[in-house]
This record gives sequence, C-alpha cells and structure tokens, in this order.
Amino acid sequence: MIDAPPLSPSRPARLRNPSHSAATMPPPRLPHAAQPDPSFSLLLSLPRELRDRVYQFALVSRAPFWWPGKAPELATIDHRNVNVALLRANKQVYTETVDILYSQNKFLFTHPSDLNIFRVVTPPASTNITSVLFRIREKDLRIWTAYLGSRKEDRSLRHDLPKLRSVWVFLRCGTVSLPPGLQPVPAGAAGVGAAAMTGHVQATHHTLGQLHHSIAQVLGQGGGQLNNMNHIPPPPPPPPQAPAIPFLQFAQGALGGLGGHVPHHHHHPLPPLQAGQHHAPPNLQLLAQQVHQAHVNHQLNIPPPPPPGVPPTIDPHHLYNSFLRFEREIGVESLCLNLRDVLYPGVPDPSFNYGHGKVSSTSSKSTSGSLNNKNNNSKLPTEIKIMAMFRIPRRELERLIATYPGELKVEKSTMDARTKFRKMHGVDVSLELTGYPSLVEMGMEMTGVDMD
Repeated sequence: MIDAPPLSPSRPARLRNPSHSAATMPPPRLPHAAQPDPSFSLLLSLPRELRDRVYQFALVSRAPFWWPGKAPELATIDHRNVNVALLRANKQVYTETVDILYSQNKFLFTHPSDLNIFRVVTPPASTNITSVLFRIREKDLRIWTAYLGSRKEDRSLRHDLPKLRSVWVFLRCGTVSLPPGLQPVPAGAAGVGAAAMTGHVQATHHTLGQLHHSIAQVLGQGGGQLNNMNHIPPPPPPPPQAPAIPFLQFAQGALGGLGGHVPHHHHHPLPPLQAGQHHAPPNLQLLAQQVHQAHVNHQLNIPPPPPPGVPPTIDPHHLYNSFLRFEREIGVESLCLNLRDVLYPGVPDPSFNYGHGKVSSTSSKSTSGSLNNKNNNSKLPTEIKIMAMFRIPRRELERLIATYPGELKVEKSTMDARTKFRKMHGVDVSLELTGYPSLVEMGMEMTGVDMD
C-alpha cells in the first residue's frame, strides 16, 4: 500500500459573509405589542388638580391685560408670556382653560365703550371676569360715572361683568395747585393777610352799622314798651375802606396762613327768650356783636367756637381731607356713590347718619367695623378701591412729605407719595401725589446748575 497525501480540493471553500447572511435572515418574531394611540395626551393623563396648576402657570399673569391695544413698556412688570395658544389644543383643553383665562387674570380698560365692545367680541366665558382696573381721565369722568351707575342691560357694569370681585379705579385728576389750606406762607405774607383782613373787617363794620341803624328804626316804631329804643344814638360813620387786593394774593396770604380746611358754616339761631321776657326788647348791642362775629368768621373761613364743655377736635388726616375737599367738584364722591349702589345693593351707607345728615369720612378700620356689624359680619362681595392721582410741583411734594410724614408713604422706585386708604361712602379712597419739575427747575437741570 503506497502512502500518499490526501487529495486537496480542486478549489478552496467559500466562507459565508456574516453581514450578508444577517441581512437576508428574517427578523425574529417579537411578542405582540399594542400600537400607540394617536389620541393619547400626556397632559390629559394627569389628574385634574395637576392640570389646573399647569393651566394657571401657562395662562395667568400678574400684569393686567390692556384692551384694546398693548400696555406701555413702563407698565409691564411681568415678562412671563401667556400661552393662549394652549386653548387651541383640543376641545377638552379649551373647555378646561377658558374659565381660568378670564376668571384669574386682571383686565384694564380706559373707556366704557371699550369694555362694552369687549363683552361683544369675546366668548361667553368673559362673563367670568372677576378683577378689572379702570384708568379714568378727568374729562371722561362723567361718562364713566354714568356707565358705572347704570342699570341698563345693554350698557352697564353690572350687566357686562356680573361676577366682579375686585374693582380698582385710577382717577387721573391732572395737574393741580395746592389747596389754600396747604399753601406755604411766603415771607411777608402775614402783612398782606393782615391788610386784607383789615379791609374786609372795615367793610363788615360798614354793613353792620347800616344794619344796626335799620333795626333801631324798626324797633322804635313798635309801641310804648320800645320807646326807649328811639334814644339810641345813630351808628358812627363807616371808616374808609382799604384798597382792594387781588383775590389770588388774598387767598395765598390770608387763607394760606391759617393752615386749615374750608368748611361751610351756618349761622346758629339765637337762643329763645326765657319765660316772662316775650315783650322785652332785644339787646341790639349783643345782636350786632354776634352778627358781626359770625360774618367775620364766614369771611375768614374760621370755624365757629365749639359749645361749652366740648374739647376742640384735631383733624388727623388734614392732607387727605384738604385734597378731597379741594377736588370735590371732580366727582370722586359721585363715583363712590354710583359704585356702591351698583355693587353693594341693599347695604347701608356707613358715611350717612340717618336723621342727622352726612358725617365726615372716618378711618378705614372704624368704618369697616361698623359696616360689618350692620351686615351681620358678612364680607362685602366686591372690593372697590379708588386712587385719585394728582400732579403737583416737585418742590411742593417734597415739602408735603416732610410736613406730613404720618400720612404719606413714599414709593422708592418712583418717588410718588400715597396716603392710606380711607372710607368714603363705604368705598376705599387713597391719594397719590406725583411731583413734576417746574420750568425753573427744568432750566437749571438742562444747564447743570445745582438747585440746592
């Protein structure tokens, strides 16, 4: 047997291509898996409480919505965008979010027609608005007052926004000068005021002299018991009148130095005669003195003396009352009355003493307490706040801040001064004073001259 090597193959064996074979192999069979639902939403899978928190974060802003138009940049204090496009996601999201958009945001309007049109062009959910702000210019106050106090269904605040819980009114009263009671007393004003008062007193003496003479003549014709009145000597001739001065100079000099408010005074009737004195002649000298004193007090705006045993009262809110009395004609009181009649129906006015007429506004604490007692400690349904905004010279604002530190609170960012809210007919009212530079100060600032 012949040993021989094994026979080699005629051609080498071809190796398999692993990649090619893997590509040609069919995929392994996996267990059956559910296909994703195209209508599934991760947001809607959350509990409703969590969804509401997401909606509030996306749709609620601390800054009010201005309508129509866009808020000025200076008034924008919240830069977080409100994603109103979320309402277009689907019908369920719209239904859940539209009430949050209107009920938890603030809306600001500058004219009654804008608010009326807003209710027409917006969806019915806009009736859920609970907080509004009104910027009222002085020239539009009458229109606003008529709208806010209207009870018509087609044009009224009560019909357009039936679910209001908060109303803020920013009444722009414009640029004003200080009331007479707050005017500073310049150098030499005392002499001017004295001269003015002397002239008015002399004129008053002349009038009272004529009145005294007329009364004596009338009483002298009354009968036997009044014959002795005919012997009253005639009144002395009136002294010459002092030259008149301009009223503006008199108001700033004489009235400005008094430092008090200007109330309306009524002449009190004389006490009746005692029994047995019905036919006794009156004391003309005392009568003339009383009439003279009452007339002088009325001319100089001096309040009558308090009755015996009653200590004089000091107004703790002199600045507040002076501005409101000075701007009474603007219509702040009428605005308060219309708002409370519409938003507080059936609630008695705490600033009105039935049977004795109106009384002055009291502090917020005491008035709110009495109001709650009258309503069985029930909370009022709507919060109403009015801020009357005045622009006065900057130097005068600095003087008022230094004079009334207990009444004015200064905002450090804007240097505006505000008073605390006080009740007027059940409505909270505050004053905001903004200072503006005078022409002299503006010229000094432009030239770089130090004003101090």
